[in-house]
Amino acid sequence: MNLHDMTIKSGQSVEITGFAGEDVLRERLHEMGLRVGSIITILGKAPFGGPLLIRFNTSFLALRKEEASCALVMLK
Repeated sequence: MNLHDMTIKSGQSVEITGFAGEDVLRERLHEMGLRVGSIITILGKAPFGGPLLIRFNTSFLALRKEEASCALVMLK
């Protein structure tokens, strides 16, 4: 499943297992500090496919749908 999957609810934690999609988007996520094995907490989702607010380590990020769809995750 990817990070933008609708079955992931606010407050849940997930672990990044890989990346898929366009090279530009994967590189952008890597530059933001997201790596395979990172534990992410979903803080909120904007309605109508808007940005996804996440927390990992001590950072907070808002990811667009295209960026979040590139991160492959599993529930923690």
